[in-house]
Amino acid sequence: MSKKLVGIVPSAKLFKNDDPYADRYEFVNSYIKRIEENGGVALGVLAHDGRLDTESLAVFDSFLITGGLQIHPYHFQVVEYCWRHRKKLLGICLGMQVIHSFFTVLEESKKRGFDGELLDLYIQMKREKHMFVLPVEGHWQHNITRNNIEPTRHEVSLLQDSHISRILQTESLRGSSMHNYAIHCPQGDLKLTGTSLDGSPEAVEYDDHILGVQFHPEVDGSLDKLFQFLL
Repeated sequence: MSKKLVGIVPSAKLFKNDDPYADRYEFVNSYIKRIEENGGVALGVLAHDGRLDTESLAVFDSFLITGGLQIHPYHFQVVEYCWRHRKKLLGICLGMQVIHSFFTVLEESKKRGFDGELLDLYIQMKREKHMFVLPVEGHWQHNITRNNIEPTRHEVSLLQDSHISRILQTESLRGSSMHNYAIHCPQGDLKLTGTSLDGSPEAVEYDDHILGVQFHPEVDGSLDKLFQFLL
């Protein structure tokens, strides 16, 4: 049996200054390592000028949106592709925020009777100063390093009989946190399935193929079942 191809959707720094060599997509080793240790093949999802030719996504069996600092159009395009084609998707940290943003725009399109491209509505809502995420305190008290994982962990409670609780076979875990922003109430068919002790959203899911987590399971192998979900 051939191995599953998992598209790694990277973070990026684009158009920050006049230096074209500063426009970079960044692939973090830990995400690739977890996919390959669990029996998959990790391949990069490559965009140009922050956008994808979505026809190229057909080669992948599933997708992983990694952590990062900024949502770009290609992030949104991957979520929409997985939603339309029922491809498995795991969004981590920023990846969960991208999933939330997509479903927020999807609901808003219904309210407005918008029949154009959802990416265009997302860009329009950003111009309208819509707040897709809000500041949160106390979730980045330590940087995650090779020798400093345990102090970054916090308790996460999972909704009983949620898809993520079935995948992990538990209703609680200790996840590593490193973020200053969090989503608020999930919209539409996106379900909130995990929270931290302060009530911050920690996991969301749509049906059985789109899953987002705010914590970082790539830091070690203790939550490998989340990567096996993609395979």
